[in-house]
Amino acid sequence: MSAAEGASLSTRTIRAGMWTVGARLSSRLIDFAVLLVLARLLGPADFGLVATAMTVIYIVEAVLELPLTFVLVRLPDITERMYATAFTLGLIRGLLVAGLMAALSFPLASLYGDPRLMPLICALALAPAARGMVSPRMVMFERAMDFRRKGLLELIGKAVAGVIAISIAVATDNYWAVAAGTISSPTVTMIVSYIMAPMRPRLSLAEWPLFASMTGWNFVSQIVSALNWQIDRLILPLYIEVVAFGRFTTANDIAGLPFQAIVQPTTVPLFSALVNAREKGNLVSAYLKACSGIVALMAPIMGFMALMAGPVIHILLGPSWSSGAPILAGVALTSLFVLPTIPWSALVLVLDRPRLVAFRSFIELAVRAPLTVIGIIVAGIPGAIAAKAGAGAALLFVTLLSTRSIAGISFRDQIRSSLYPMVALIPAAAFLYGVPDLATLGLYLYPALAATGLVFGMIYVAALYGMWWVSGRPAGLESFVLDKAAALLRR
Repeated sequence: MSAAEGASLSTRTIRAGMWTVGARLSSRLIDFAVLLVLARLLGPADFGLVATAMTVIYIVEAVLELPLTFVLVRLPDITERMYATAFTLGLIRGLLVAGLMAALSFPLASLYGDPRLMPLICALALAPAARGMVSPRMVMFERAMDFRRKGLLELIGKAVAGVIAISIAVATDNYWAVAAGTISSPTVTMIVSYIMAPMRPRLSLAEWPLFASMTGWNFVSQIVSALNWQIDRLILPLYIEVVAFGRFTTANDIAGLPFQAIVQPTTVPLFSALVNAREKGNLVSAYLKACSGIVALMAPIMGFMALMAGPVIHILLGPSWSSGAPILAGVALTSLFVLPTIPWSALVLVLDRPRLVAFRSFIELAVRAPLTVIGIIVAGIPGAIAAKAGAGAALLFVTLLSTRSIAGISFRDQIRSSLYPMVALIPAAAFLYGVPDLATLGLYLYPALAATGLVFGMIYVAALYGMWWVSGRPAGLESFVLDKAAALLRR
């Protein structure tokens, strides 16, 4: 593979990622706006009730998740029967999720001692059912690395859901406002997808063998991953009050917003890029660039969120939520462990080793489950955060080990690709430690936090590019941004 081809692939991947990240970031800004309004109209108890209902739904949805898009992206040509099979599998999945949650609604309401959970769970089960029935023909745009339509699709769903949720909250001052927004977003997205990528629904499982192998191992890994993801939310409501649980889940959701806005949208572009890189013999370099780029983007965001958790909570949710600041800080810090592991799943799927995903999830669960149970019983929410940190460290080690085994990438190369963005974070974090308590500034809090964030970002970028220059100016996110800035200045 020539240097020009490698640069072209990197540019196409970054451009596709920028489209998806931009769209997802815009949709998360809508989420932020809706959260700001709902947090002032409703209380932690309302959010805690909906979060309790959604915990089990998230697990069931994740267990029954089907990697239909990944299968279709890998195929050289897609026939009508393949589209029909993908549609049928999505429909079956949606019906299974809705039916299973309806059957579990009464036992779960009894377990958590709140009868309101029964109708709430039944209604919220419609969200994952709709999410799995998006038009399979949307994959045509992803295969062409054109993610503008997918971004627009999400923006429309979020905007409509935000209007519905706020309207119901103003009218009823009730937790059903949160539920209505959760349901309406995927429903609107599903409807609009068939306008963007028209397809006449047809039931068929004729091409099931194409999906069988990846779906089988995906089912196993998703069961374990779902437990890893939600085990603290399953156990915490049994030991803490719903108000405290509402603060915990809301802080977790805020810490997860950067991942949803930046990391998740890059999954398909990254997978497509690694497929192209493998065909051109440049898989190792592309993977290391992906690791470095994700850490460079996410580490300063999570670091700033952790060190400025108090002002962030105060601005986003209001003073009544201030006790959630330590939770946000702890969760944001623990997320730093998993940043270098994010591109690993795409690498494993490209190398056609899906069973390794299940294996890694089993190891993570073996560490997380006992730590979470013991931590919550002994210390409640701080114990759950400590367990998250321990599981993240274990996940990082297993990822480094397995990557060396399947791709031949040494520990040194893997660590080095992610180390210099973390080193660049040190002077920026040191600056934040010297900033006085911004919460005492009253109305000046907003400009003060903005100015602090600007200086923090400038210090980080300066340190990052210093490390990049010392490292020999390798191709990647830094060179792409620098080239774009130079082109803009020339104009």
